[in-house]
Amino acid sequence: MNTEEKKQDKPDLLKQMASVVGHEIRNPLAIISNSVYFIKSKLSAGGAALDPKLAKHLGIIESEVRHGNEIIEEILLFTRPKEVNRAAASLNAVVKDLAAYYQFPPSVTVKTVPDPSDPRVDLDADAMARAARYVFDNAVQAMPEGGTVTIEVSHGDKCGRIAVTDSGPGLPDGDGEKLFTPFFTTKPRGVGLGLTIARKFIEQLGGSATAENAAGKGVKITLSLPLLP
Repeated sequence: MNTEEKKQDKPDLLKQMASVVGHEIRNPLAIISNSVYFIKSKLSAGGAALDPKLAKHLGIIESEVRHGNEIIEEILLFTRPKEVNRAAASLNAVVKDLAAYYQFPPSVTVKTVPDPSDPRVDLDADAMARAARYVFDNAVQAMPEGGTVTIEVSHGDKCGRIAVTDSGPGLPDGDGEKLFTPFFTTKPRGVGLGLTIARKFIEQLGGSATAENAAGKGVKITLSLPLLP
């Protein structure tokens, strides 16, 4: 096998490894989750209240199981191609729904700014929702003490745009491109694939994703999609 063939085999090998790891880790996580549910059911039988310390630690186990499943999902989304199902959509309506469905913490104020021309694009609703979730996650995590997230719709250069701006400290070196680098993260938890996956989905729709320091402070991430004729 020559060098070029070996290079071509690497993506397939990565997909296989991700599938195996996902399967082998998800199964024990499911068993742990079911066991916690069983323990809680037995201990609270007859309406008895759980001991606060026990309830706290069972909650920690459940939280860590969810976190483990989220990491597995990110790895699988990163390695697997996504089937795209396109449909015409209003970007104003899309942003309104995305902002309503995402669970922003109480410490975060959300401002949506629609485009009066109501640009329409061809998109996959699931891919868009997943991409937006990772962008919103990044904005919220940039403001641990709370702040403002502004979601603005605009258009130009034959593209419709969704710009998500946080009021966090911004990028110290101004290099927005590194946010999309696989496994890059400044957070204590996570694998650093969220924005990489977001860009992957947007590019599958024929668009682009960029990041830069916003005017004033914070980071602005822009998702651009081709406008419908």
